[in-house]
Amino acid sequence: MNLRSKNVFTLFFRSSFGLPLGTWIVVSIVYYWWLISRINVLETQNKVFKSQLKLSQNVMRQIETDSTYKVPEIPDEVGTLCETVHIALVCMGKCTRIIMPMLKSLLQHRQNPIHFHFIVDTAAGQTISKLFDTWDLPDVKYSCYNAQNRLSQVRWVPNSHYSGIYALVKLLFPDILPDTLQQVIVLDSDLTFLCDIAELWNIFNNMTENQLFGLVENESNWYFDTAKRWPALGRGYNTGVMLLDLNKIRNKINWTKVWHSAVNENIELLKQTTLADQDVINAIIKKDPILVYNISCQYNVQMSTKTLAKGCYGEDRNNIKIIHWNSPSKYNIRIRDADYFKNIHLSYVNFDGNLLKQKLHTCSQTEPVTYKINYSDLCSSFRAAQRVKLRTHLYYMEYTYADIDNFDVTLVLQLSMDRLQFLERLVKYWEGPLSAAIYLSDCEVTKFESFIRDWSDTLSSRKNIGYHLVFKHDDVHYPVNYLRNVALENVNTPYVFLMDVDFVPMAGLYDHLRDAVKIINPYAQKKCLVVAAFETQRYRASPPRSKAALRARLANDVAPFRAREWPRGHRATNYTKWINANAPYNVEWQSDYEPYLVVHRSVPKYDTRFSGFGWNKVSHSVELRAQGYQAVVLPGAFVVHTPHAPSHDITAFRADPHYRVCLAILKQEFMDDLKRKYNVTFEEPSKQESIYLGQAKSLLHNQKDKL
Repeated sequence: MNLRSKNVFTLFFRSSFGLPLGTWIVVSIVYYWWLISRINVLETQNKVFKSQLKLSQNVMRQIETDSTYKVPEIPDEVGTLCETVHIALVCMGKCTRIIMPMLKSLLQHRQNPIHFHFIVDTAAGQTISKLFDTWDLPDVKYSCYNAQNRLSQVRWVPNSHYSGIYALVKLLFPDILPDTLQQVIVLDSDLTFLCDIAELWNIFNNMTENQLFGLVENESNWYFDTAKRWPALGRGYNTGVMLLDLNKIRNKINWTKVWHSAVNENIELLKQTTLADQDVINAIIKKDPILVYNISCQYNVQMSTKTLAKGCYGEDRNNIKIIHWNSPSKYNIRIRDADYFKNIHLSYVNFDGNLLKQKLHTCSQTEPVTYKINYSDLCSSFRAAQRVKLRTHLYYMEYTYADIDNFDVTLVLQLSMDRLQFLERLVKYWEGPLSAAIYLSDCEVTKFESFIRDWSDTLSSRKNIGYHLVFKHDDVHYPVNYLRNVALENVNTPYVFLMDVDFVPMAGLYDHLRDAVKIINPYAQKKCLVVAAFETQRYRASPPRSKAALRARLANDVAPFRAREWPRGHRATNYTKWINANAPYNVEWQSDYEPYLVVHRSVPKYDTRFSGFGWNKVSHSVELRAQGYQAVVLPGAFVVHTPHAPSHDITAFRADPHYRVCLAILKQEFMDDLKRKYNVTFEEPSKQESIYLGQAKSLLHNQKDKL
């Protein structure tokens, strides 16, 4: 082989690789081609990842700039989610407590705006107004129509219904409700909704020109006993859920004449109505069946003793739209499926009403102004108590009391559920009227009712105690001063005794205070009467019941209230003078003085910026001082504090420096506001408060740097 041929062979074959050179070149080209193609794929994926990352960053920026979900806005037009549904209910007497589960179930399922039309007496109107004003529900309006003076229009009708005369008031709806209201859904208070109320509202579109009522057939054989019952078409109709076309009723017939005639034609034979308005309306329909539109039984499944409701929903309980507890036994009725339905009812008894404040969409109507908490504020949880609306239900239990004279006194206080036993103890020694604001959650209401009604003979026998429920809100400290204001605003005596629930009055304190008010006449002289406060550290010891007994125990287990922990709180009362005093004496207001007072009910309200522990009572005393009130100590009146576990807020005050810092800030703001309002200046901040204010400024400065 010559040299040239050898070089060529060497070029195409190298033994070290075990492959001909040509094959190696081809493999190398294929490999590099594959590598380049993978790089292109990776670059494409990288571009996709960058694009996704950019999109995510844009979304996050949008969330940061506007963290609130913006619900879509829908026009207010017939047939849309923003068409207002009008609902009318009679709420008189004890209704305000019974109606709450029904309202919650209705509001949970609804999407449309609701306008409630409540037919009320004076007391129920006050409760309903306060409830809805503080509930702050979106797209919900209400109107109250006081029908107290209209009861004479139905009193002439003999009636044995368990709801009394109130069960006849539906007959007056066309006259009571405004002429501008053309259609309305009339509901009883003992319903549980499992569907959207708009389903009922849309049925109005199916009614003919002659049909005035939309009703569900009565689900019992009640009306088949024609000798004893009012006339009815077949089984008759139940009026617990009723569509009422007010426009047709007013324009087509003389409604008052029609229902009066129905009563007069039957009352001589039947003597009285048993089912009130339902008997009368059935008699009208019996005479003229064309007036009624038959609604599906699903919208009024009746839980009466002899109900035939099972024939409506069969074995499928999901077919039920509205449960009607139309038996006098109400939720304790013993029929098939009753326990299942009762559990649904109880779920709404315990349902957190604050959840109903959420919105699904926005309707083009005036929206309630809701305070949005600024969580970047160092003291946001304190300020929330001043601005957040707390759902308030006045006079939850039955209350009956008329003030005796111009010197009568109501004891005013607030408490949480864990202090109920203190209230029971206090009431044993206070015979007069009492106004109590109670802070609790929805799921504690049943426990509260049971304690009053079933467990405490003392409380269950008293009807002169006004129980005002204020429902918990997660974003606030214990709203102590809001609670005090609720109790203070709802008294019907000229004077109030402002006290805390963990004290026990001396024997006969109610009569003693009435006599003192009569002698001193505090209102005319702008005076407030100081009731001396003492304490005992013995858990099981009975508090002294008279001044002589108290004096005998002063050297042992009784002492001026918080004389060691907080002497400034009650030092101005001058206990040394009080021990031997026989006549009222004036004292000067001092820094941090927070006595328990008897004063006219026109007294200024408490400042709600103070929540939780600290300066909540003192701020009230300072404002009384700014307004020129004089403090007069009663030498024969006292209350005794008994020991108990510290509250959550006092523990937080002691353990959390931010708590003390915020309290110092709020106090300074309050004093500045007081100076502007009354043009007065009191003492400068103490050394310790100045330290807290300095810490506050430092914290606020650091917080600003981080933002």
